[in-house]
Amino acid sequence: MANLCYFCRTGQLKKEKVNITRFWGKDLVALNDVPALVCQQCGERYFDAKTSHKIDDRIQQALKSKSLPKINVPVLQF
Repeated sequence: MANLCYFCRTGQLKKEKVNITRFWGKDLVALNDVPALVCQQCGERYFDAKTSHKIDDRIQQALKSKSLPKINVPVLQF
């Protein structure tokens, strides 16, 4: 059961590197090559505690840095 997706209950989990985006306040930050377990059926992603903490740390460091590349992203109201 440990290798099955908790969400869909049928998909196998596979180690992959994924790209993610996270809002931190009003800032949107993209992180590439984040290790995750990904359900091969529904696509649900799982991050272990160490990775989750590292994501938060990297975002905080990135927002303090003035030299990181930035892109403009359109924001639409629905």
